[in-house]
Amino acid sequence: MTEVRVAPVEAAERGDRPQGVSALARDALIYGSTRVLVKSLAFILVPVYAHFLAPSAFGVLELVLATIAFVDVLITANMDGVLARFYFEKTEPAWRRQVITLYLAIEAAYPALLVGGFILFAGPLSEGIVGEAGYAALFVIALVDVYLSNVVDLPLILCRVRRKPVTFAAYTLTRGLVQVVLTVLLVAVWHLGVKGILIASLAAVCVAFVVTLREYVRDLTRRIEWKVGREMVAFAWPGIIGGLAFYGLNLVDRFFVTHYHGLADNGLYGAAFRFSQVVLVAVFAFRLGWTQWHYSWLHSGHHERMVARGANYYFFATGFLTVALAAWILPVFHLLMPERYWPATPAVAPLAIAAMAAGAYTIFAVGFNVTKRMRRIPPLTMTAAAIAIGLYFLLIPPFSFVGAAWATATAFAGLVVLVWIFSRRLYPVPWDWRRIGLAVGLTAGLALASLAADEWLDFEVSLPLRFAITAAYPLGLVALGFFPPADLARIRALRPGRLLSP
Repeated sequence: MTEVRVAPVEAAERGDRPQGVSALARDALIYGSTRVLVKSLAFILVPVYAHFLAPSAFGVLELVLATIAFVDVLITANMDGVLARFYFEKTEPAWRRQVITLYLAIEAAYPALLVGGFILFAGPLSEGIVGEAGYAALFVIALVDVYLSNVVDLPLILCRVRRKPVTFAAYTLTRGLVQVVLTVLLVAVWHLGVKGILIASLAAVCVAFVVTLREYVRDLTRRIEWKVGREMVAFAWPGIIGGLAFYGLNLVDRFFVTHYHGLADNGLYGAAFRFSQVVLVAVFAFRLGWTQWHYSWLHSGHHERMVARGANYYFFATGFLTVALAAWILPVFHLLMPERYWPATPAVAPLAIAAMAAGAYTIFAVGFNVTKRMRRIPPLTMTAAAIAIGLYFLLIPPFSFVGAAWATATAFAGLVVLVWIFSRRLYPVPWDWRRIGLAVGLTAGLALASLAADEWLDFEVSLPLRFAITAAYPLGLVALGFFPPADLARIRALRPGRLLSP
């Protein structure tokens, strides 16, 4: 598909027009195809890691990345959501240039102070997290990486709000390809281990920083109102609390697993998490299209109805990926991974369900975003994080990383319920609970059936059943009436070229 170059303001105005569900699907497909391609290359790296890193070394990598993710929470602070919300506040070019400039100023200054402080104490940080000060260099490399990644987020967000998915794809693929090539060289050829993985990531983000400058440099202005900056910060700061809660939901379990069962089990958990990202990629793709899509309907009088329609197909798509991943993860591990990593497979299905729930949170939180009641979110996310940590204490000692995976899935499901309960009071949406319930129920049931096949059936005997489980999801939804006749007619009428056209 050829992308037409337009001026930033013209592109932004094009993105302001309400778009149908097919537009959401188109953007998510393009974003998702990019993420799938990059992640497919990244999945190639997982067996490389597995062949050149022992599970204990993989466990060290997981601890470094989990620590850096904590820093990322503190410096990101939901600023991507802030930029989109304020960008669509007005259509005047001067307003949008001001928002872009303020975003860059905030995200360049505050994170520099925070990351600099962590770098100064990298030695004690390494000793406290991993147990040895000798890993300090790994933390320094990763900290510089996360700072630059935070700045590179700006042009990528602008591509989304301006509806430039092809440009977004080009930037993302450039970074991904550089990282993959360098990782193979540094790990497989020069045998730098975990340090090579982190250096490759840092080099890739440096390339992305240079390549993406063109996307926003001409939008920077000296005429800014710091009052607007304070409003942006006020909108963002609850995101830090919410982000810390999500950190508790997503990453604290690595430290629990290491404490109770050691670095090797933590490495197995890291391998399982990376394969569960098949579903997470779809969730990210949906999020990349979701924000500007639903905001484009905000003043149309049909926003609530369109949000509900988008939700139905989110649950259908991510449910199918979850079922397929759960059904085929054991054969994939047998094909790609060394045998010492095969015990990781039981954690993949619950982690995939957790990823599906994370996207559902984004959908049901729409009321908080639309009404700018972001301060209502932190108590809910903190409650879910407390549930997760309680479940970690309960499930990780006896079940190791598999218990961690189910604790994460349960806590995310609880968060979704809490957010729906409180969001509907602010902004009622006519959710189609019958269709959502069909998709979620069938997903959970077939994922459990896949786990039972992994546990109780011989590998060769289970293959026909895996095909049946995968096919049962879409066929079951059709038989149960998930797709209304009108939607089925629209799906039959869609041609691939029509779906991808602007």
